[in-house]
Amino acid sequence: MLQGYPTKSGTGISIFGDYGDLSSLYSTVHEIANSLDESNIRLKAQSQLLMNFAYEIRKAYSGQRLTDNLTFSGDDKEMHYYGFHCVWTDMLIFISTLRHNAGYVQTDKLYQANLYMLEYVVEKAMFDYDPQGANNIQHFIGQRINITNQYAFIIYQALHITFVSAKPGKRRFRNIPLLIGDHFSEYRQDYKDLIQSFEISAKEQDCEITDLEFNDFPEIKW
Repeated sequence: MLQGYPTKSGTGISIFGDYGDLSSLYSTVHEIANSLDESNIRLKAQSQLLMNFAYEIRKAYSGQRLTDNLTFSGDDKEMHYYGFHCVWTDMLIFISTLRHNAGYVQTDKLYQANLYMLEYVVEKAMFDYDPQGANNIQHFIGQRINITNQYAFIIYQALHITFVSAKPGKRRFRNIPLLIGDHFSEYRQDYKDLIQSFEISAKEQDCEITDLEFNDFPEIKW
């Protein structure tokens, strides 16, 4: 069974599971990602998002991210678990992308169980960190994020940088709904300014906005 814990500085979540838990989650994410045609401009960003998430999960159950020995209440047996960190805003975007596309592919009960379990541990970890902030942020789990935007992948990177660069703490956490709106709502000026900056960069690099990627990411204080 997956386990989720808020990171020490409140930057994101640490997700742990045994090899079977994570490999099963990987299969779910990868299967949904494979259903998306990356050559389709409307689907490219969503494919990139899910491939990024699948990559982290695979690295985790391969033992290349986090490892820990966990014991559970009422059982003194020590279990070897694998895990990975994920920034809150990244995780919300990944889940929204999964939920949106799960409705268009044939998913069995195991896939649905994996999605519900992922959503459960993320929501629980949010409330463990800050119930006040989580009350508002929980409404973005699987919804309210326009991941169908063709620029969603570069927007996700910009949001990641903005969130990680802010001062750690509960104020930053509680600001997540505002940040999501500023980055994904096409009616907000912050969104319009962001897209304009992408247009300038794309022109300078003689490429499409969908081909842009950030090169410098701030060090994450988990």
